[in-house]
Amino acid sequence: MFDIKNSVRAACLIAAAMSYQGPALAGEILRVGGTGGVNEMVKSLGVLFAAETGITVELIPSLGTGGGNNAVADGVIDLSISGRPLNAAETAKRLTVAAEFNTPFGLVTSHPKPDGFKSADIAQLYQSDKPLWADGKPIRIILRPTNDSDNGVLGQMFPGMAAAIAKVRNRADLSVAATDQDNADMAEKIPGSLVGATLTQIKMEKRNLRFVAIDGVEPSLENYEKGGYPFGKSLFIVLAAKKSPTGERFLAFLSSPKGLAALREAGILLGAK
Repeated sequence: MFDIKNSVRAACLIAAAMSYQGPALAGEILRVGGTGGVNEMVKSLGVLFAAETGITVELIPSLGTGGGNNAVADGVIDLSISGRPLNAAETAKRLTVAAEFNTPFGLVTSHPKPDGFKSADIAQLYQSDKPLWADGKPIRIILRPTNDSDNGVLGQMFPGMAAAIAKVRNRADLSVAATDQDNADMAEKIPGSLVGATLTQIKMEKRNLRFVAIDGVEPSLENYEKGGYPFGKSLFIVLAAKKSPTGERFLAFLSSPKGLAALREAGILLGAK
């Protein structure tokens, strides 16, 4: 079960929220980048944050996790939302993780009425030459680039999945989506598609895609929070060692009642799971 009380980072953020100050100086801007799957979430939170503080949130799109983290290190943006933990090179640049989010992660499809999967069968399904839905229509798997953070998440979800993904990369008939938005775009356009995605992206982008139940459980935020659906993706707010004042205020806002409610509405929980 998800327990925010056990998250040290979340506790620190809540403490910061208690010292949260009033409106900012006019014209202040918070520049945010990172993984594309949270773009709409950032925009939504940005509207609320601006109304609360007067600070405008400027989303810098298409940076990706690595690009966003490097942009923070270079002082180009104030914070990055990373789809993975910091690597050694990023830590060497004195980047720090200031907060952790979690959102359910699952398999989505354009199929109008997808049947559910058993977790023990999914790796074999990926390796099948001609996987089929229960109604006989083909399952069309879409992959992500080898360095994308979703590969690690998907690879750890099911027995044998990492090896299955590596094996199917040799197939010339499978599509590869470069970004989170490409992934969802392709999934919507390809009949019978099957891709990995986060709840927050699919919900906030209002995608015409459906999650596949796994072991009979849908990846709702409630099922994830209670432990009935165990599969999720961690997202990390990354700051430089010399922290941005506007970035600090954004963190305090996220742990305020308004911020926490907005995160839940976006399919996200604050704190380590």
